This record gives sequence, structure tokens and C-alpha cells, in this order.
Amino acid sequence: MTDTPRLTLPLLAAGQAQKHVTHNDALTRLDALVHLAVQSRSQTTPPASPDALAAYIVPPAGTGVFAGRTDDLAIFEDGGWSFLEPRPGWQAWIADEAEHHVWTGTQWRRSQPSSAIGASLWGVNIAADTTNRLAVSSPATLLSHAGSDHRLTLNKAAAANTASLILQDGFSGRAEIGLTGDDDLHMKVSADGAAWTQALTIDRTTGVVALPASPWARETARQNLLINGDMQVNQRGFAGGALAAGIYAFDRWKADTGGANLSRSGFDLTLTSGAIVQPVEPALWGVGSFALTPLTLSVEDLAGGNLTVGIGSVSGTITPGSGRRSVTLTPAAGDSGTLAIRLAPASGAVTLRRIKLERGNAASPCRGTSARCRKARHSAGATTAGSTARCCSTPTKARAEPANRRSRCRRRCGSPPPSALRSAPKPTAPIAA
Repeated sequence: MTDTPRLTLPLLAAGQAQKHVTHNDALTRLDALVHLAVQSRSQTTPPASPDALAAYIVPPAGTGVFAGRTDDLAIFEDGGWSFLEPRPGWQAWIADEAEHHVWTGTQWRRSQPSSAIGASLWGVNIAADTTNRLAVSSPATLLSHAGSDHRLTLNKAAAANTASLILQDGFSGRAEIGLTGDDDLHMKVSADGAAWTQALTIDRTTGVVALPASPWARETARQNLLINGDMQVNQRGFAGGALAAGIYAFDRWKADTGGANLSRSGFDLTLTSGAIVQPVEPALWGVGSFALTPLTLSVEDLAGGNLTVGIGSVSGTITPGSGRRSVTLTPAAGDSGTLAIRLAPASGAVTLRRIKLERGNAASPCRGTSARCRKARHSAGATTAGSTARCCSTPTKARAEPANRRSRCRRRCGSPPPSALRSAPKPTAPIAA
């Protein structure tokens, strides 16, 4: 036998010349292996200028002299690299991870957290990573009390973030329960892990339960904060098409700063490009501000692509699908004045119906109603601000009609308050009859 069985230290031979060389070699090896500390177990390339203390655990895909030495100890001694195959039970301190590892016979595994702060990564029967820093592969997981109660806490940084439990099938989401994007309790389901349907919400303040996906359980339609949400009122006679920045089209709706291209066929609204905006004035709805108030914007039968929604300084996305689709956003503290509601296609044209904005975190039904209204008597081009009939939600001049004639007008998705009509902005130019 020329080497020791455990640390493979070289032994002196009988009558050997220059015994000090072999003895010193054994001491050097012993000095490296006792209280073993290595710089890294992830560095694939040997250092260009190793020092006398250079030692590494060779990772997969090693290059240079590390090639083909996966999991071996690489020790720099006497001006060259020596490689030792680890034995079960060998231990090493990994400097760049600040963790203690042990060789199990098949892998280098972290032996225990380094302190009460805990390990940066911890895997139980599965590898952890920087996203799943705690990973467990097991038929079951037990979290038990230590004499009385036991609570599992999921904490998030802010209301707009998420703290939730996701149930998956083959690592594809099928259900999610938690605080998703606000501080109300949500339950969502998915058939493919991509498109999600909100099945249940519980308001954090009132405890009111909503079942948005269950027609029989939907709550009574709430008031629409938008005026002319279905764009059926068109006193300018807008024929559809391109709109320059800031120009009004269907009543109360105007093009954003980059312009827009908007058209309507029946109740189908097509936004081909650009963005449309409706300013919402809190005072018209009896509040000083909508800041920090969850608001839900919804549309029906969105097709063609995602719809980008802006409410004040915050934004979100509504994905395509049949029925009422929605996004809930909470205006920031600075959104204390008139609130700009902005809609834009994410890419390409989108088609939708009946736009609705309401308080709360769930979309309620959008029901069309009709009402008799008395229109003001005026001549062609006359200004109607302050005298426009209450049910017509007309923000600009109305087209002329014969005196003493009564007409019917439609209001959709809820009725605007009378003050919204009296305080509507005046147009920049009259519209011919």
C-alpha cells in the first residue's frame, strides 16, 4: 500500500531515498483536507493565478484542467493542480456561498444552515433556486404546533402586490386563492394556466361576497362612473375613423395625446389604434377623490387582443374573451383630481362592448335601460350646456330639433348624475343640425 485509505496520503517506503519529499507531500495534503475550505463549487474555469490556498469543488462542465473532474476536489499544491475523489462524509466550507457542505457519495449537499438567519437556499429532496429558495419534494408536508396554535403567514410588500396559494397540475396553474393585486380575498380558476376566471371575491372592508362568474349569484348592477359607456349618444354625428389628439368623438369620449381611430357598429366598438380617454370628475359623484379607492373597469366580449387600461397613474390589462372582462386598479395617492380613464389596444385593433367603471374589486352586470327625457329647445348650433336633458349624458352641444318636441334617449350601463350634465365642458365649435 502506497497511500492511506481515507485521505490518500502518500506513505514512506522502506529504504526510500529523499523521504522528506514524500513526508512533506503528505503534510501538504493533510493541511488541505483537514478543516477543508474551498473557494467555490460553481466556478467552471480554473483561476489564472491560483495561490497556495486555492481549492475548489469542480462543477459540471468544467474547462481546462477542470474538465472531466466533476465533484472532485481540486487542490493547488507545489505549483500544480491535484484532484482528489471525495469519500462519503467528507465536509467542506464553501466560501462564496458561506455554507457548509457534505459529500453524500453522490452529491455535495448543504449540511445545515450557517446561523439562525438560515440558509439562502434550501432544498428537501429537490434542488432549490433563487426563485424557489425553499423547495420540498415529498408525498406530504407537515407543519405542526409547538404546544398550542400554529399559523402559516404569507406576507406581501404592498397592496398592489400578491400573496396567494397557487394549485398546479404539471406545474400549470389551475386555481389561486389569496390577495391578488389588492387587499381583498380572491379565488380564481384556470383551464390552461394562462387565462384566469375570477370565481369569488370578498371585500376586505365590508365582507361582501361577489361571485362574478355565476350569473345566478351576481349582485345588483352598480352605478357606472363613466358617461355614455356604450357610446350610443352621438350628438356630434361622429361617423367613426381617425381622431386628432384631444378631439371628442362619441359624447364624453376623446382621443388621447397621440390620437386614435375609433368606430361603432351597433353596440360593437372598434378601437383600431391610439387611445381614447374620458375624464371622470369625483365631485360629480359626491366624493372628493377616487385616490386609493379600488375601481374596476370592465367591457363585454373583448376580441382582437389585450386591452390596456389606465386609471389615473396606474394601468393594467384586460385579456380577450366572451362575457364581461375586467381589471381592478387602485388610483395612487396623487390621483386626487379629475381621473383620466384611458383605453388602448395593446397591439392591433380590438373590438368590445359597453364600457363600465365602478367602485369595488369586481365587475357587476351592465344592463341597458331606457328613459324618457325632455331635450332643451334650441336652434341649430345653440349651446346646451346647463340645459341638456338629464338622461342623455351630453357633454357638448346637441344637434337642433324642433321646438316642443319630446324624444327618447338611451342611457346604458347606469345613469349619470344630473350634475354631470349641467357641468359638462363646452365644445370648441358648434355642430350643424
